[in-house]
Parts: sequence; C-alpha cells; structure tokens
Amino acid sequence: MSQYPLSPDQVQSILSYLDLPPSDILPLPPIAFLTQHISNLPPSLLQHFTFLTPKQLTSIPTIKHRRLLYATSNPKPSILSVSQGRLRWPLLWERLGGDPFSAINENSQSAIEEEQWVSEGFMNDPNSDREKNQQVKKLGGFLRVLEEERESENVRIAKRMERRLDNQGEEFDDSDSEEEENEDLNGLPGQDARSDKIEVKEDQEEVERLFEKRILEIFLDGMDTIDYTSIDFHEPPGGDPIAMRDEEDRYFDDEEPSRTPNGHDQGAGHESSVHSRLNEDGEQTQNGQGEYDY
Repeated sequence: MSQYPLSPDQVQSILSYLDLPPSDILPLPPIAFLTQHISNLPPSLLQHFTFLTPKQLTSIPTIKHRRLLYATSNPKPSILSVSQGRLRWPLLWERLGGDPFSAINENSQSAIEEEQWVSEGFMNDPNSDREKNQQVKKLGGFLRVLEEERESENVRIAKRMERRLDNQGEEFDDSDSEEEENEDLNGLPGQDARSDKIEVKEDQEEVERLFEKRILEIFLDGMDTIDYTSIDFHEPPGGDPIAMRDEEDRYFDDEEPSRTPNGHDQGAGHESSVHSRLNEDGEQTQNGQGEYDY
C-alpha cells in the first residue's frame, strides 16, 4: 500500500485545477508545492493538505502571514484573549506568575451564550406567564453551570497535555522574547517544570500582557491546540492587502510605457502615484519592522 499522503484522485484534481501535467504524485514535496501554489488553490483543494501539521505549515510565508493578519484583526480574535488562552494553556499562565485561583470562566463567552440561548432564543416568550419565564431562566443558569464545569475539565486535560510536552522536551521558540521576560518564566513548556512551582506575581496586568504575547507566539508558530484550517487555508476577509499591492505593482511593472509626442514615457510616474494613494489611505507601502515582522 502506498504511503503517499495524497490519493491519486486528490493529486489529479489539484494538478488539473492548476493546468499542470497529470500525475499520481505532486511534482514537488507537499510543503514546497504549497509554498508555490497556495494562493492559486481554493479551500476545497487545500483541504487535501490537512495531513500537514500547523507547525509544518508555519514554514510557508503565505500561511504565516495569514495567521498574523488574523491575530491583528479588529476586533481581536477572542481565541487569542487571556480568558480563552488560559483554558488551553493553564500551566503557562501559572508559570508566568498568573493567579491560578482567579476565576477562569466567570466571563466565559461560551457559558454566557449557553445561558442566553435559553433565556432569549430558546423558549422564553415575553407573553408567557411569570412562572414559566422563571423556569426558563433557571434552565439557562443550569446550562451555564454545565458549560463552566466542562471548561474546568478541559483545563485539567490541558494541564496534562502541557506536562506531557515537558516530559517529551517539546520546545517553543523563545528567540523573540525579551530578556527581562525570560528570567521569570518558571519552567515554560519545553523546560523542566515538573515541580510546577507557582509564584503569583503582584502585577497581574503585566502577567496578562506577557501571557497574551506568549500565546500569540505559540499561535503564529503553529503550536496551539486550535483548528488552524479556517485560518491557514482561506483568504483573509477583505483580501490580503500586501498580496493585492504586490499584484498591482506587477501589473504596472509588466505594462510597457507608451511615448508622448515630446518623447517622454507615459505612465512613468504611475506606480509612484499608486503608492502615494496607498499612503494617503493609510496603507503601509512595505512590511515594515514591528514587534512581529514576518
């Protein structure tokens, strides 16, 4: 039995879409092939590459860029918030100095939605009698408690996962972390933290800032436990501004300038005017240096 991760039918559908010669295998290794063609493939065909891990896909610049656009979108994705990050990385939170006894899910969005689903949209009729509405309200509160208990159980599972990463020596890349932050990371994943010594820091707002930055790094490196498919294999909403600018630049680079009667090239200043308009609209003309410059 073949060990090739894609079936012949999947390969042929991909090559046919790209107008490439038919074959039972891709002309390049999957990562190299995706690096070259990911922008030209629809999500339905990119789904065939889910055998690649998010960490492996991190090496593809387009995917790393899509993750960065997702992480910096407005409003900020709730999955990268401190409250939801703590559900996936509870030991990381504690090792950074976060208070393990502060309520994890008192403001849980999923728990709140469970309660609202019952009280507002399930069977709460404003014209019904008061006793029925009270019963509906109690049911909403009960479902919220169940959701909070489910999240608490997921936290315990997440802690076991983090400890397995400790034992396996799984390492996260800390190269971009500030030195003053590193000295207080009491055993981050990948370090010897079996003792799980907890030192709650007084400044919890600073802990939240460090934790938020850390889960962002973990997310960008493809090492989070979320489903990356809808982020990695789909164009960002509204399109990729850098890709659109590059396409516009290629259009004007390929266009041959025509000469005016006085011998000057028409369109010579066209590209610069395009960049000028982009600047006026607040678009960056290049991927400049920043805290996360990928």
